[in-house]
Amino acid sequence: MRVPICAGIMLAVASTAWSAPTPSALCEAALELASSRFASCRLVAESRFAKTGDASKRTEALGKCSGKLSTDFARAAGRYGIACAVTSPVAFDEYLTQCVDEASASAGGAPLQNDRAALVACEQDLASCKNAQPALLLRTGDVTNHGPGSDGALQLGVAHGFVDNGDGTVSDLATGLTWERKSDNGDLHDKDNLYTWSTGEPWAADGSVFTTFLPALNAGGGFAGHTDWRLPNRRELQSLVNLAVASPATFAAFATACETGCDVLACSCTVGNAFYWTSTATAYSVEGAWTISFAHGVTPGVFKNATLPARAVRGGF
Repeated sequence: MRVPICAGIMLAVASTAWSAPTPSALCEAALELASSRFASCRLVAESRFAKTGDASKRTEALGKCSGKLSTDFARAAGRYGIACAVTSPVAFDEYLTQCVDEASASAGGAPLQNDRAALVACEQDLASCKNAQPALLLRTGDVTNHGPGSDGALQLGVAHGFVDNGDGTVSDLATGLTWERKSDNGDLHDKDNLYTWSTGEPWAADGSVFTTFLPALNAGGGFAGHTDWRLPNRRELQSLVNLAVASPATFAAFATACETGCDVLACSCTVGNAFYWTSTATAYSVEGAWTISFAHGVTPGVFKNATLPARAVRGGF
């Protein structure tokens, strides 16, 4: 038979280094001892009641337990004064009584209410977890069948759901991300605009991509009516890589009608031989940040003070 001890009855804490106890600590120790005596007293009373069935003696015994607890509290308060600022003995009595009553009921075969509630919550969480759809990776874009088991033959993963929003942006329904289209007319969105990630030591995110490009996109009412444009992280930008093509290794939504003089409403450009900045810094060197090459889809680290193009994003997976 397992009789759980309710939180609050056993309050002793081991210390790794001994020092002379303060009045506050001495008071706490006295109250912990009083609490354990109260719990023991009530359990003895319940045990005797279970054997005899005498309700009047049970009431009398429980009253003595509560009286002793109040006396012990008063003694501690009188001895340690203001250092003994504690909950009133009545409140403590009620709390410990509930704990002991639950323990006593459990000993008789009744389920502990707190344990039952936790069990139900746990079962609900487990069911929710089992019913949740697993997170799936995106398809690579490879559609060439090189034989059984090849990526092009299996084409596993979630397909992109690119939508042209008609305002110079493209949304991907598969990721929840909305991307800036790039132009070829010399404006803020021009595909050939180059930026730095950092100005140098201490290699913080203080380069022109953060201090010029993004602030310009988010100025006023923001590009396409949004002011939360940011630099994509490595995983996000890599989702635009289409491994079925090269130079540019991306999807048609980002490589359409790119002609000199076109704006983001008329075209969508990607530089096919360039490395694009991501917001993700390299772990192997404080001087580097990850980039995505849209020539072949590789992801090299590059010095943060290099000048590279960038594509903004908003939203998230």
